Amino acid sequence: MEFNECIKTRRSIRKYIDKKIEQDTIKKIIEATLFAPSWKHTQVARYYIVLDPIKKKAITDSMPDFNILQCESAPCLIVSTMFKNRSGYNRDGTFSTNKEKGWQMYDCGISNYLFTLEAHNQGLGTVIMGIYDEEVINKTLDIPKSEEVAVVIALGYYDEDGQLPKQRNVEDIYCIK
Repeated sequence: MEFNECIKTRRSIRKYIDKKIEQDTIKKIIEATLFAPSWKHTQVARYYIVLDPIKKKAITDSMPDFNILQCESAPCLIVSTMFKNRSGYNRDGTFSTNKEKGWQMYDCGISNYLFTLEAHNQGLGTVIMGIYDEEVINKTLDIPKSEEVAVVIALGYYDEDGQLPKQRNVEDIYCIK
């Protein structure tokens, strides 16, 4: 898929068809995230692929009502985590930036966006969900204490395109000084 087409046609997908995703496809998607820029090349993002029906159900049941449909219909949930205290930090544990802890979320977000673009390139849909029960996810997936959950991403094949929300004009978001 041509790059601009991929960017302009990627949508948040909330309903998926019942079709298994090959593990090689998931690996290709995750491989694309390795090219995300990050603070001092820390590459803090990690991806937990939730295929086990019992674990998937535990996470889905803990989600708010408005996220349950996409979690149930997606054949796969991705839990994206980030290593704590790396992005935006000096080796002695002090902050390198006034953005403090926020930089790790920024780095993880760039990686997650590449995940969604490559998933779209592979013919899959995604939706990123930022409201979840972190305690349930940590326990269900045995997430190490050195990591923090960033988002849950539903991943799957879809048979209808998501709707394009109203976009701002370029003139609305830039300023030349």
